[in-house]
Amino acid sequence: MTSLHAIIMAGGSGTRFWPASRAARPKQFLPLAHGVPLLQATIDRLAGLCNREQVWIVTNATQAAALPNLLPDFPRDHILVEPEARDTAPCIALATATIASKDPHATMLVLPADHVIEPVDRFQAMLRRGITIAQDDETLVTFGVPPTYPATGYGYVECGDPLDAAEPRAFAARRFREKPALPVAQQFLASGGFLWNSGIFVWTVPAIRAAMANGNAALAKATDAMLAAIHAGDAVATTAAFQTAPKISIDYAILEHAKRIAVVEATVRWDDVGTFPALASVGARDADGNHAVLTDGASQLTLQSQGNLTYAEGKRTIALFGVQDLVVVAVGDAVMVCPKDRADDLKALVDHVRAQGRTDLL
Repeated sequence: MTSLHAIIMAGGSGTRFWPASRAARPKQFLPLAHGVPLLQATIDRLAGLCNREQVWIVTNATQAAALPNLLPDFPRDHILVEPEARDTAPCIALATATIASKDPHATMLVLPADHVIEPVDRFQAMLRRGITIAQDDETLVTFGVPPTYPATGYGYVECGDPLDAAEPRAFAARRFREKPALPVAQQFLASGGFLWNSGIFVWTVPAIRAAMANGNAALAKATDAMLAAIHAGDAVATTAAFQTAPKISIDYAILEHAKRIAVVEATVRWDDVGTFPALASVGARDADGNHAVLTDGASQLTLQSQGNLTYAEGKRTIALFGVQDLVVVAVGDAVMVCPKDRADDLKALVDHVRAQGRTDLL
């Protein structure tokens, strides 16, 4: 088996977690994994599976500057900085070129930085299953989560024939479907043949480079140019090559066109913690259905209040009286309150804050 390198994608902004999430402190920096920053929890889940010397973080310049405070022991030369945000395909292309320059036959584990996944032993078991499948240097492997409701915010993978009788189950991936409308998501759930796309992938360097060459010539050309620039030690040329990569997700760029894709069933509790209400899965719950995630001395008092979600940091007390189904966030210099059913729309509020010229809050 080839050497394993883990690439953690950590460049997202997490606008649906404002005001807790800011430009220099995005969602993956927040202590949402039972008090541990999501990025730190992602690294910790790899212990025993991947050498720490072969873990890489891909992020933007602002967050890269803040990482030493969050992860003081993480090697600076394993932080890859994207020159600009261009979605996941260019991010993965930069990582591929970097790994290929050091180990052209390596196996790459690609995973987001902002998920809550438990338990670790089952998580590693499913990854090992995917790593084994990927060793043919042809198959791209993704991991699918059994859906529990007709989600419209997740991508789906349709499962084909089983690959074998081993566990966890693995199937040939028949097709990918991004964020369907509710009636379609209901059909997917009822059929039993679809899994949520977790956004976690395994492949070898030869396999992903071949898939790029066959499925997206522009992405392949940009990756080759980055690889040549890295070999030459030319950071300016690496940046220029990155900026030629198409601004597109890896799902649209590669996975929807690849010939050989396998999906391994994720036998774990998985949550991408996409909005504040999702914190109900990690926060403390009282008898009235109020959930709270409180850190650094924050506390909460409730009276005649039901179904609220509170996120607070620092020495402060949040008092809820006679309210229900609210999201209340108190961090630093800002307090945000909204109905739970509007939490998915927080990007509109962030856009409004920006339009008001309050860049100090972003």
